[in-house]
Amino acid sequence: MIGSVPKKTESLCALPASRPTWAMNITTIQGKEPISLREKFSDWPEPGRIIKMKGHATDDQEKQNQVAPVLQLKPYDANLMHQTQSPEEVLKLEHTVLGRGRGTFKKYESEEITVLTDNVKVWLVHEYKNYEIFPEYHHMLYSNEGYVVRWEYHLEEFDGFVRKNKAKRCAYYFWQGTECEINMKGATALMTVELDKEKGPQIRVTQNREPPSFLNLFKGKMVVRTDKRPLLDRDPNLGRRSYPLEVEMFIVRGECEEEVHLHQVAASTASLRSRACFVVVAPGNGEVFVWVGAKATSHSRQFAITAGNNILDNYNGAVASVTKVEEQCEPARFIMLLGGREDYGSLVGSDESHHYTPRMFIFTSTSGVFKADEVLCPHRVPNRDTQYPFIQSDLYDANQPALILVDAKYQLWLWQGWFESSSEGERTTGSSRQHFAQNKKVAMETINEYVELMMLAENPKVYPIEAGNEPTEFIALFPFWTDREDIKQQFTRDQGGIHKTKGGRRTSINTAYRLLTRTEYTLEELKQKPEGVDPSKLEEYLSEEKRKKYRLRLCVDTTA
Repeated sequence: MIGSVPKKTESLCALPASRPTWAMNITTIQGKEPISLREKFSDWPEPGRIIKMKGHATDDQEKQNQVAPVLQLKPYDANLMHQTQSPEEVLKLEHTVLGRGRGTFKKYESEEITVLTDNVKVWLVHEYKNYEIFPEYHHMLYSNEGYVVRWEYHLEEFDGFVRKNKAKRCAYYFWQGTECEINMKGATALMTVELDKEKGPQIRVTQNREPPSFLNLFKGKMVVRTDKRPLLDRDPNLGRRSYPLEVEMFIVRGECEEEVHLHQVAASTASLRSRACFVVVAPGNGEVFVWVGAKATSHSRQFAITAGNNILDNYNGAVASVTKVEEQCEPARFIMLLGGREDYGSLVGSDESHHYTPRMFIFTSTSGVFKADEVLCPHRVPNRDTQYPFIQSDLYDANQPALILVDAKYQLWLWQGWFESSSEGERTTGSSRQHFAQNKKVAMETINEYVELMMLAENPKVYPIEAGNEPTEFIALFPFWTDREDIKQQFTRDQGGIHKTKGGRRTSINTAYRLLTRTEYTLEELKQKPEGVDPSKLEEYLSEEKRKKYRLRLCVDTTA
């Protein structure tokens, strides 16, 4: 400690007009510098962000990497983004292609193989114990729980003359809900090993990212609930649920009849989507409404009616009726059950069909090369539109600050993540922000090329948006959404307390690009540390005339 120690009455958090009478003297060594020091430099190398394998770099190479200058990134080839991706996710177990877990496949030119399910068992895992669930309750899963699913199947081979049944096989899935605690997830994995007496393949499945082979096991009746199991004694086989005391609402997902599954969402008109169908269960007598969006596909409409009839099997009581409701033609009782009308980005007034599969690309440059990786829906189906192929967690669970392109055909969005604050709440500065600004610039250049290659009569508009301030049109591209006030407040603090309303100010990507690549600022503007400005070369952003005036004033101040 250098200088006098402040009195107890003096506030250590106060920001004095001049330098304080005391300061911390910290000693560090090369390669072990704390973040508080490294963030003071705009060009500090960050080799630690790259995962390296032992033996792949010598000590001399490591030292060379640490002093290497910041690489100038190049835009990603937009032609690669337009290339057709894998049409579907294929399951392969024990050197055998099983497709979606059902159906017949060509093994060789003259041989076929058929996948047939023999039996399915489901165990609920709780407090390091497992409870086998009766078959009639297999399909009911809760997001705060973990399950082990045993799939027993056999293969039937046909060589063109004789059909042969091969020996039975089995595989184990362990499903983990999004609200499942970390120790419960570990218990689910351990219980899978304990239950796997046959030593078959073990497959981890996370909620909302289920592969088609897993969804196929429930034959279109799977329901994922976000509330808690009512039978707290953990015996899941004591009976069906009674009809709800409050309204329950489910979105219908899945592009094949065998893979249809329901996901519980907030019972509100704000949860509705014009490109989807929903099942609403009224409290008391269990009256069921099937709400059909104006832009829903024909196959999802059929699946929704079937799901509305199937969901009655989950409740006790008299058989209730199923009422089909079209968007904008809802009866007053339906609107009353959902608490009144709210804005959800309805597409009723649009002349477009809105039958398309949105696309999502995550931009990264961790290895020093800028690239775009597409996020694919696990249960996508060839030659059939997947209306909601991704979910909110694909954005918020990415490494932050993220840059993600969402292609919604008629509009494109560049979603920007947030900078994590330090434990003291300090704003991230220096090389991290400079690196992110460069990534953002290259991402915008890549998107402009991507739009040009669409070769449309009129290019769609592209808007940059920030996490926590997404507009309703963007939120409507996801099957369900939870507002993140914590991230919104993070952005507010990060921008010096400037509060933005939901949706923020709509700015085109071209305008944002011009601001990001601006080369001349006033002195007052530079003091605000605008995005994209290199803090080590601030004088280069002043005009020559203003630069001369600033130097003259600086000389007068030093000679005075």
